[in-house]
Amino acid sequence: MTELFEPLPASAGTRRRENTRTKLVRASLDVFVEKGIDGATVDDLVRAAGFTRGAFYSSFSSKEEVFTALFASVTEQMLAIVDESVVRAHQEVEPSPNADDALDDAAVMVAVFEGIRPFGRQWYLLYSDAIARSLRDEEMRAELAVQRGRLRDEIGRLLTGWVEDEGGRLLLPPEDLAQLLVGIFVDLMVREQMDQIDITELAATTILGTLQAFVAPLEE
Repeated sequence: MTELFEPLPASAGTRRRENTRTKLVRASLDVFVEKGIDGATVDDLVRAAGFTRGAFYSSFSSKEEVFTALFASVTEQMLAIVDESVVRAHQEVEPSPNADDALDDAAVMVAVFEGIRPFGRQWYLLYSDAIARSLRDEEMRAELAVQRGRLRDEIGRLLTGWVEDEGGRLLLPPEDLAQLLVGIFVDLMVREQMDQIDITELAATTILGTLQAFVAPLEE
């Protein structure tokens, strides 16, 4: 999933400690994806980044702190992908003049899923590891809840704007419907990885069906 991150600028003005932290976080991506929080060691992290243990401890106090920083960085990239997917979908999908076809614009949510999909395996492994550890670690739970909330709230914001534009109303609070969609995204990505099948048609059917079930026209 290294494609998620833009290359670091080769700037002499970048502060050394800040650059070290960033490199450690980005290099930790493949380590945590393949080994998980429990399996990864500080030695694994410094080896991946090409640093010494001294450099590590000058920036972080534990591997858990690195994981939290990584999860925040990955969430930031996911939010960027969501925004890019929405812009692209609006450029490709022409609005329908027929009110009965308003749900055609739900293709935006399918586009969001398609944007996240290439990073499905890596994101799911980080996400599931974060959830499992958070259920056992109160401090990490608070940190990771913030990042989960950011993705949920962004999707909720898109849902709210879309429904208002189409003259409809949500049957669930936007954050609850957004969380439901995140769960669907996760399940679809797991099925694709586990069953090794193309889920393009299934994703469209499931996401659109969910939106149709929880979006209603405004009452007269």
